[in-house]
Amino acid sequence: MYRETSRECLLSRNVCLWDTLVTPLNSLVHAFCCHETGATVLAMASRHQLLITGGRKGCISVLELARRHQRRSFQAHDSPLKALAVTPGEGSFISGSAEGNIKVWSLADGNLLHNFPNEHARQSLFRNLGTGVMQVEAGPANHVFSCAADGTMKMRVLPDRYSLAAAGNNNNNNNNTHHHGNLKNDIKFII
Repeated sequence: MYRETSRECLLSRNVCLWDTLVTPLNSLVHAFCCHETGATVLAMASRHQLLITGGRKGCISVLELARRHQRRSFQAHDSPLKALAVTPGEGSFISGSAEGNIKVWSLADGNLLHNFPNEHARQSLFRNLGTGVMQVEAGPANHVFSCAADGTMKMRVLPDRYSLAAAGNNNNNNNNTHHHGNLKNDIKFII
């Protein structure tokens, strides 16, 4: 049994894999150095044996556990990552940041698929609440659930390749689909 943890410092490595079935002296399986100031969130793509990590400086790293190496690392957000989730089919993953943005990324190549800027931006100047996305979850049928520090919860249905192609054929200047994968007006409910 393996357990993933993130630490700010363990011999300058901050994402560590531990074997919890052996003695503590021999339990460190592998340590990755991928986030300068520490990892804040982790998500696992089990079928691909990939660990996705998010850091305080907005970087995402994709780690191959079987080969014990870092597949890629890239700047995903301008603020700390606070939430990660892998879609049920493991074709993509979702990141949420302290600035309130949610982004959907391809697991295969790391390309940005969808961008939801200010999805959970601070609404009040007078309350000193934590800001940004607190949690994201991916559900079946392209559903994405997210919640914020202010208690709001939102659900979206992500478009698939067929709905995007149909929207592009119906109206090339569609206001709901923007350059770089920005989608607007497709929130199904807010609590």
